[in-house]
Amino acid sequence: MTKDTKDFMMEYEEEGRYCFGFKQEELLYKGKTKYQDIELARTTLFGNTLKLDGFFQTSEGEEFFYHESLTHPALCAHPNPKRVLVIGGGDGGIAREVLQHNTVEKVTVAELDGGVIEFSKKYLKKIAGGSFTNKRAEFIVADGKQYIEDSKEKFDVILIDLTDPIGPARPLFEVPFYKTVKAHLNKNGIVALQSEPPIFKPKVFSWVNGNLRKAFKNVFPYINYIPLYGTMWSFTFVSENIDPRKLTAKILQKRLKERGVKNLKWYTPEIHTGLFNLPPYVQKLIKK
Repeated sequence: MTKDTKDFMMEYEEEGRYCFGFKQEELLYKGKTKYQDIELARTTLFGNTLKLDGFFQTSEGEEFFYHESLTHPALCAHPNPKRVLVIGGGDGGIAREVLQHNTVEKVTVAELDGGVIEFSKKYLKKIAGGSFTNKRAEFIVADGKQYIEDSKEKFDVILIDLTDPIGPARPLFEVPFYKTVKAHLNKNGIVALQSEPPIFKPKVFSWVNGNLRKAFKNVFPYINYIPLYGTMWSFTFVSENIDPRKLTAKILQKRLKERGVKNLKWYTPEIHTGLFNLPPYVQKLIKK
């Protein structure tokens, strides 16, 4: 049965190849921050759902698919993560997951758009989960590229949670930036980032991972289905010294227990051990 799209919160792909959406119960907010359009609606499936510049970003009901995917493979692979940097992540979801690891002494979140932080504090408290008021977390309104270029600090884990590599965000997906990130890692340092959808944007996925291979020794993409994005999404684990494929479920379970990480909805040690076994379709894109 056909429904009028006015009843739905919709996303339209910029090249006009596809669109999708979710039943909208109520439009809660529509406006602008300093940098982008922002829209929040309550959807039937996922509760409060956020769009930026017309594209779905996160929702209360399924955010764990994304936030756990980006955070825990990297944090669990590191033997003792203490200092963590998040570039982007203004909704507080990545910081929330990082703070579950009791080894972490400080997580710094560098978010370009302060409007997203303030908006999330008001409307997306379930996603932030207390990260905005946690004493181990620092939220800074700053250009992530400029922040890390100016910083003298080094980190055990750097998580890059950015929008698509278009416009101002593009330089943060290029080789010079990745080399700068590498210079700010401690020994055994790990980087994890969202690296675009291999089905919807195969050329961009190949380009991002190709750039990473020019800067780092170990580059391991992995994928997970993100309901809000309507497709398989990719993430990439990067390190000079650590191979995440060599960690056993027993070691990972021990780390989760010792660090007090509980109530995960997606990530498990068993998922981790198979995470980097990619289907031939994705493997072919990596080789391009």
